[in-house]
Amino acid sequence: MSAWLLRICVDETKPYWYEVDRAFKKLETIPQGQNIHIKKIAVGDIVYIYENAPVKSIGWKCKVVAVNIAPQDVDIDDSEFAHGYDEGDDSYIKITAIGKYDDEARKKLSLDKLRENGLTQERSSFNLNSPRVNPQLLKYINSVAPSVVYDD
Repeated sequence: MSAWLLRICVDETKPYWYEVDRAFKKLETIPQGQNIHIKKIAVGDIVYIYENAPVKSIGWKCKVVAVNIAPQDVDIDDSEFAHGYDEGDDSYIKITAIGKYDDEARKKLSLDKLRENGLTQERSSFNLNSPRVNPQLLKYINSVAPSVVYDD
């Protein structure tokens, strides 16, 4: 089992953004594009959702429940939460929330704290060519418990 960081834009001022909190509140499972950087992701892997600016923190811990789904086979309608996203992904994954981090936990999982604890960097962002979480960073992330835990 591997762990991955999945970046999601939650900034409603951007031309594309995703309401991840509302999506998980309404849907048990959500689809996300399976881009080239996570082609090796597998069912059972853990995905930590890193919410871009203005949040700049991990907000969710999820489990991968399906991979390599063709666009026409995505059977979850999350269109009310996906604003301006290009539906041009070649394949999708499905993820289910297993934990949500509150504001206090998110401070510990901020971009600065993640960098201090092993997040690889490429320029000013984390390395999109290696979104798999390394052992040092995973140990740190796992030291912060989700505030709300869902059935695993």
